[in-house]
Amino acid sequence: MPESSQLIPPYGDRLVNLIVDDESQADVRALASRLPSLQISERSVCDLELLAVGGFSPLTSFMGRADYDRVLGEMRLASGLLFPIPVTLPAVPAEGIGLGREVALRDSKNDLLAVLHIEEMYPWDLEEMSRQVFGTTDPKHPLVAEMHRWGKVNLAGTLRVLRLPEHYDFRELRMTPAETRRRLQGMGAANVVAFQTRNPLHRVHEN
Repeated sequence: MPESSQLIPPYGDRLVNLIVDDESQADVRALASRLPSLQISERSVCDLELLAVGGFSPLTSFMGRADYDRVLGEMRLASGLLFPIPVTLPAVPAEGIGLGREVALRDSKNDLLAVLHIEEMYPWDLEEMSRQVFGTTDPKHPLVAEMHRWGKVNLAGTLRVLRLPEHYDFRELRMTPAETRRRLQGMGAANVVAFQTRNPLHRVHEN
C-alpha cells in the first residue's frame, strides 16, 4: 500500500472554511449582540453548516444574483463551474435588514450561529425556481410546498460563522470535508469510491 494517496483537489481548487478563528470569536460575538437578528429555517441552518466547512466549495456564501440566475438556467455558477441547484438564504424584509447592514443569524432556538454582512438583497420567483429546479410547480411536491413559506428576497454577502449546529447522533461518523480528506490521506489508498444517497441515510441503505 502506498505511504500516502494523492487526493484530487477540492472542487474549485479550494476547500472553503468560514469559521471564525479562536482569537476573533469574542469580538465577533460582541458585535453580534448589538445587531438585529434573523432566525433562519432548519434548511438554511444545514446550508450554513455546509458553507462553513467547505461542503459547498467553492461557494463562500449564500448565492448572489449572478450565481443564482446562472444555476437556475444552466446549472453553472457565474464562474462556469457546474453546480446543480441554488443555495440561497430567503428572508422576509424587516427593519434592520438591508444592503450594507450586518445581521446575526440564529437558529430556531435563538442560538447565535453567524454574522452576515448583506451585500446583495434580491427578489426571487417561486414558480420559476420550482419549474427550473424541480420540474414542477405542483404544491404537492414537498419542497415546492416548503418554498411557499420562504421569504421573498434572498440575502447574500460575507459570512463569519461562529459555531456549527450541535449534532447528537452519529458523532463518530460526522466529519467535515477537511477531516475526511485527512482520513483518506492517512489510509494511503490509491483510489477512493464515493457513494451519495438520494436522501438522508436510513436502515434500508445498510443492505
